[in-house]
This record gives sequence, structure tokens and C-alpha cells, in this order.
Amino acid sequence: MNKNVLILGGGLQALSTAYSLWKEEVYAVCLADEEEEIRQSRFIKRFYPLQRGKIYEQVIATIQSEQIGLIIPMSDYMSELLSKHKAELESEYNCYVPVPNHEIFIQGADKEKLMAFCEQNSFPHPRTRALDASNIAEAALYVQFPALIKPNRSVGARGIKLVHSLEELQRNYPVIHKTYGDATLQEYVDSKDAPYYNVMLYRSKSGEITGCAIIEILRFFPIKGGSSSLCRTIEEPKLRAICESVLHKLSWEGMADFDVLKAPNGEYKIIEINPRVPASLRAADIAGVNFPMLMLEQEQRPISYKTNQYLRYFGLDIMWFLSSQNRFKAKPAWILSIGCHVYFQDIYAKDPSTWFSWLINGFKRFLHKRKHIQ
Repeated sequence: MNKNVLILGGGLQALSTAYSLWKEEVYAVCLADEEEEIRQSRFIKRFYPLQRGKIYEQVIATIQSEQIGLIIPMSDYMSELLSKHKAELESEYNCYVPVPNHEIFIQGADKEKLMAFCEQNSFPHPRTRALDASNIAEAALYVQFPALIKPNRSVGARGIKLVHSLEELQRNYPVIHKTYGDATLQEYVDSKDAPYYNVMLYRSKSGEITGCAIIEILRFFPIKGGSSSLCRTIEEPKLRAICESVLHKLSWEGMADFDVLKAPNGEYKIIEINPRVPASLRAADIAGVNFPMLMLEQEQRPISYKTNQYLRYFGLDIMWFLSSQNRFKAKPAWILSIGCHVYFQDIYAKDPSTWFSWLINGFKRFLHKRKHIQ
């Protein structure tokens, strides 16, 4: 297999992936939207602007021109696209695609199907029921209030609505369904009292878990449930065992990023699986786990990593500070969230060209969201 890598898509996960490969002197190119900040990065050898509607054709052309041996997708959409073409890419183009086949992909990536899978196999999860116009009252009776209306296929917190009564559910569900498609009703666990975790795992094509890193998210932005602005690496053997068991039962292949809540009674609850490398991938890297290299080399290594390594998304953490009423009560203190064990998700000392673009575009996205919320 060729050792050249195609990073398919953008975002902070693309920058983190590129850095993990660059420091190991791996040749990597990126195919992403033209406005993505990674196009300026020194961590990639070449940037190709994406042509919507011709993505797969561009993937094939890049494989052939750049002698690509591995494709790493950066988004749910790109992961699903590759899952549909996995057999062809690996057999005809000798290019490894670290995602499961499409049937397994949907089982894990679709929130409704994943919750049903967890229920059938006794994996811990919030009470969840599929919604349609005919079963709203029945679903509410099972899940109880407060509850979340959650689109089956969405990114981040988009489309999620907290409801406190049957009347609210009946009023909001049609709007969400019209905008996002099929949705579920899910038990609400108050995140103020519930630690939130991301469990990053890589399951190789031979069925072995070759990489693991767990982070606890300490601050979010938006504050009521968004992306991590500060997190730290931790060890939670029980949580890791649960998530590994899910992947083995699914016969998963590739990267899986679990979102997990810990309820006040101490029970872990699997919320969803992101079927790709997450935006917080750098947390694994600073802890000593290089997921992109695991995908490239396909070698079994001892699974160990450093704990209490802090990852800060500085642009988002500024937004958090400006928005939070607890800005001076935060632990660790906001102003002191810098030190020898604190790293930045959006700032790389060896790649200064991307610093200001991440910050400026972050402010633009924040103002755009705020305008629509108002």
C-alpha cells in the first residue's frame, strides 16, 4: 500500500490530522471546500478545492495523481460517502478506507438506529423512541419529560430541542421534522450535573482496538450544549470497556468517537457515535495516541496515553468567557488555563499562518449564529 494520505474534508479535525501526519514526515494532501483554513497550512503538501456534485470523481482523480494509499474522512458526510464505495476503493484502487461498510455505518451513525441497537443489546443509553405523527403521545409516555427532540442525522447540537410537555413536543416536532427529517425523542440528562465524555477508539480491519483516548469536557460553547472549549484526558476503564463492546458487537471498522454522559446515579449513557475523527483529535495526540498513523500503519501497539493533558479551543473559549456568568468562577480558572500541560486546538506554534483565520472565522460564525438565534 502507498503511504501517501488524502485528508477528505476540512475543519479543525483536518488540521489535527495533518499535523499528526506531518510530524511523522508522511506526505498528505487535502481535498476540502475552498474557504477552509487548512488550505494555508504547512502541514499538507497540496490543497485541492472541492467541487460539490463531483466529490467521488475528485477522490478517484486524487488517488491516481497523488498515489494515495489511505483516505481519512473528516465529516459524517464524507465517511458515509466512502462507506458506500469502500469495496471499490480498496479492491480497484488499492486504497485503504478506514470506515465500515455502509450497512454497519448506518447502524452506528444514525441516532435512532444506534439507540435501538443499544436497547436490544443492553448497552447503557438514554430512554429513546422514534417519533412520527401517529406516536407522539406514546413516545412521550415512555421517555417522560423533560426530553430532547433529536434529528437522526445532524451535526453537533443542530436541530436538538428541549421540551417540557406534550404540548411543546407536538408544537416543535413538525418544525424539526420538516427541517431535518426523521427524529427521536430522548431522555434529557441535565448536563450541569452530568460529566460529558468523548471516547475516541480505533478498531482495525482485523477487529482489534489499536487506539483509545478519553476526554472529559470541562467547558462548552454554546454554553447550553455545543463544542468543547476546554477538555482534559482521563482514564475510565469501565467506560472504555463499554464502548469497545459496542464496536465489537457492531463489527465496526475505523474511527469512532462516542459522546457519553454520566448520569447523577453514576450510570454511563451513550448518546451517539461520530463515525470519523473528531474535532478534539488533538487531545489524543498530546496524550500520545496518533490515530492517523494507526490507520496508516495498521499495527497493534500497547494502548496507553497520558492523562490530565488539557486541550483548549482558544477561539471558542474566548466566546465562552464573554457569554458565561461563571467566567470568574470557572475551575480551572479561565485566565490560568495555560501551562505546561495545556495545548491549543486551534493554535500550532509550527503553523502560524492559520492562527488568525481560525479566530476571525470563529467570530464570524458566532455572530452569524447569534443573529439567527435573535
